Amino acid sequence: MLQFVVYDPQGLPPDDWPLRNAYLVGTDGSPLRAEIAYEDQRIVGDKREPGTAALFLQHQVGDLGSVTLQTCLLPERNEPYLLTLELARHRLMTLYTRLEEWSMFDLPPDHRVPKRAERARSLFIEALCLQRSDPVEASRVAQECLVAALDGSEELALAHSELLLNRRRETSAVPDHPFGIGFAPTSVELPEVAEPKLRASMATNFDVLHLAVPWRKLCPQENEYDWSVLDRWLDWAQEADLPVVLGPLVSFDPLNLPDWLYIWEHDYDTVRDVIYEHLERMIDRYAGVVHGWNALSGLHINQHFTFNFEQLMDLTRMVLMLTRKLHPGGRLLVELRQPFGEYYATNQRSIPPLIYADLLAQSGVSFDAYLLRVPMGQAMPGQFTRDLMQFSALLEHYAVFGKPIHLTCAAPSAPVTSVMIADPKEEQPVDADCGYWRRPWSPMVQSHWLEAVCQVAMSKPYVESIVWQDFVDHPAMELPLSGLITEGFQVRDAMRRLVGFRQTLLDPAPPPGSPPEDDAGKQANSDSRMGESIGAGA
Repeated sequence: MLQFVVYDPQGLPPDDWPLRNAYLVGTDGSPLRAEIAYEDQRIVGDKREPGTAALFLQHQVGDLGSVTLQTCLLPERNEPYLLTLELARHRLMTLYTRLEEWSMFDLPPDHRVPKRAERARSLFIEALCLQRSDPVEASRVAQECLVAALDGSEELALAHSELLLNRRRETSAVPDHPFGIGFAPTSVELPEVAEPKLRASMATNFDVLHLAVPWRKLCPQENEYDWSVLDRWLDWAQEADLPVVLGPLVSFDPLNLPDWLYIWEHDYDTVRDVIYEHLERMIDRYAGVVHGWNALSGLHINQHFTFNFEQLMDLTRMVLMLTRKLHPGGRLLVELRQPFGEYYATNQRSIPPLIYADLLAQSGVSFDAYLLRVPMGQAMPGQFTRDLMQFSALLEHYAVFGKPIHLTCAAPSAPVTSVMIADPKEEQPVDADCGYWRRPWSPMVQSHWLEAVCQVAMSKPYVESIVWQDFVDHPAMELPLSGLITEGFQVRDAMRRLVGFRQTLLDPAPPPGSPPEDDAGKQANSDSRMGESIGAGA
């Protein structure tokens, strides 16, 4: 059992403490089965497995926002740990570890990273000295240390990504189709006046189109397919010479599955046969039209069907092998949802995402890349807010499997307070406290978050594309208010920043020794723009 004490601003143990996105992970990085509660004025994590564990939970970090953070791996003991001290310990360790791994110790002394690292180190030593004699003051000092360490680690992630991104441009290593846009043609009703303008914007400002056409929309009744909408969009994409990735072909998400399929939800063999027939119809019809396939999406979560591990892996192999057989020249992507893996702590039938990715890489089944889906900004599993250093580390975790990575991301332009459920389409209130990055979610924060994520992701040599999840807001979208275009077809700031970043990335790199551009919108100026525009910590 792990125990943590916390203190309110008055220096007292509070009677209640919100536990948002709280879970434990073990030494292999996979979440553990555990009961986490706030009782007797302390956080208690009662895990079912022996050994060390780390606590994840959402935590307010001064003016830097409210984000999900973690402690170091800690052994069980009778004496409770001080939460802020352990959160600060892990973030300070991360900061210095990354400075060493990335060989960034030679930054100028007046750079924000070494200044914040030194301040965080001094505060951490002070908090360690105070933890027994004055735990309340130790908690306060540790909180200041956490603010400095988190701010420094984000600045480090941006400084490192700036160096790698410039190198990628100078060596002409920018991928052919770096920016994609997601669109759901069967869910968005476009007026005749708006459709040509939106299509022109897609063709001009993006390199690939990800068309999401849920199975339930294509085939609302068994064996009765309606191809009209999809045919029309694919015909246009061919005329515009815009590559298309279609899918997901198979996903067990309720927004994707047709209602009639649930009749056999406990009959794996029948479901497998039905999926096989669906794949044959889809791929035979569009194999000569699409550039690639999002073949599988989130099967490892296994939240809605009751299939076992062997059945999930068998279905995975069948889908990939059949898709490759029917369209040998198409790009084949496997989409990993909730890649941080929180779901595994509560779902015994699921597979941790890193283990699933490893099994696929070693299976011998041919596929081309992983597609990581990382929406943030909604109080739902996998969508709680994370910081930029965690985001950078996530990409590195999946890079070890030797496959290129494509990234689908999204963030809202305002706090999300309700969502649309699939059937019937009615608004359902949700908890709005999912955390936030620097400031509460707004069009400005959304645009800065997009810019920072694009810089971090595109600096990685193994990342081939970034896809914004939804081009236009619509009622059935997974993350409301996250489109680059509003429902009233107004352009958000995030769209302008994405277009500007793409232009900067694709422009030829300046010759060595040339003076830097004096451009207030220059994306690579990571040292000050993020902090000054959104509000950095002291």
